[in-house]
Amino acid sequence: MKKLKISMFDLGFLIAAVVVALLGGGAWYYLSGELASAQADVASAKAKFDKYSAYQSSRGSIVVSPSNAKILQTNIDLIRAQFDPLVRAKLQPKENKLGSIGKEDPVAWKADLDDSVQRLNMAAKLHTVTVPPNYYFGFSRYLNQSPSDQQTTVLSKQLMGIEQLVTILINAQVKSIDAIRRTYEEDPRIGSGGGPNQPMVTDQLAGYSFTAAGNAYTSYPLEVEFETTSENLRTVLGNLIQSPYIFVVRSLSIQNTKPDSPVLSSLDQLAGPPAPAMNDTSPGEIAATTSTKGPQYLFGNSTLKVKARVDLVEWTAVLPENPVASAQGNPRTPPSSPGGN
Repeated sequence: MKKLKISMFDLGFLIAAVVVALLGGGAWYYLSGELASAQADVASAKAKFDKYSAYQSSRGSIVVSPSNAKILQTNIDLIRAQFDPLVRAKLQPKENKLGSIGKEDPVAWKADLDDSVQRLNMAAKLHTVTVPPNYYFGFSRYLNQSPSDQQTTVLSKQLMGIEQLVTILINAQVKSIDAIRRTYEEDPRIGSGGGPNQPMVTDQLAGYSFTAAGNAYTSYPLEVEFETTSENLRTVLGNLIQSPYIFVVRSLSIQNTKPDSPVLSSLDQLAGPPAPAMNDTSPGEIAATTSTKGPQYLFGNSTLKVKARVDLVEWTAVLPENPVASAQGNPRTPPSSPGGN
C-alpha cells in the first residue's frame, strides 16, 4: 500500500484555508450582529419619527410636509393677529406706565415717595378710611433714608402698584386699611435667588418677584389687610379687574367680625323692652308691643377682615412692530390627503 505524502506546501495551504474559513466565519458572525443592531436602531428611529411627525386622530393623521407646514404657519399668524391687539389693549395699555419707569435720583425719588404718602393719607381721610398713624404704605424703610440710584427702578414700580391698589381701596370706601406689605426687591437675593427672604419689619413680605420663561412678564407680590363690607369687597375685586394695571389675586383670607348667628334666646334682648303704655285703649296696647330700639339687624351689619395676596404683573414680552393682519379664507383647512404631499 502506497502512503500519501503531504508536502509542506500542501500543509501550508490547508492551514491557510482553515484560518481563512475561521476568520470569515467570525467576520460573518460579527457583521450579522452589527446589522441586526443597526436594523433595530433604524426601526426605533422610524417609530420616533412616526410618533413626533404625525398627529393621530379619529379623522386621520397629518404628517409633516411643506403644505402642512404652510398651513401651520398660517394658523400661527392668525392666532398672533388676534392675540397681539389683545396684549396691547389689556396687558400693555397706554395708561399702564410700568414699562416707562427707569432709574431716578435717590433724593428726587424720596421726595416723590413723601408726596405719594401724603396724597394717599389725605385721600383716606377725605373718604373716611382709617389707616395707621403716620403710615408709609409699605415703604417705612425709607422714612428717614434714601435708596441707591440702582434701587429706584424697582422701588418706583412697586410704589406705582401700591398707589393703584390703595386708591382702589380708598375709592371703594373700605372701613380701614390695616397693613400693606411688599417684597424687598431692592435687597440682594439669597443663594440662587429663588428662596424667600425673611421679613425683618412689619411691612416686608417674604419672597421675591418672579420672571416668567422667555421674559414674558414679571410679577411683584403685594399683600394688603383691610376691613370692609361684603358689598364693598365686590367693588374692590371688580375695580382690580378693570384697572389698567394687571393685578392678579392669588389668595383671599376672609374673617367675619360676627362669625356667630343670633339665637332665639337673644331675640328679646335685641328687640329691647317695649315702650310704656299710654293708656288702656286698644291703640295703647299696640304701642306697648313696640320696641324702643327700632329695627335690629340679624344679618348684614357685620364687616369682613380681609387679607389679600395680590401680584402686580408687568408684561414685558416684546411684540412685533407691525401686527400680522387677519388671515383671509379658511387657513385651518387640512391637506387633501392624510399623508400630505
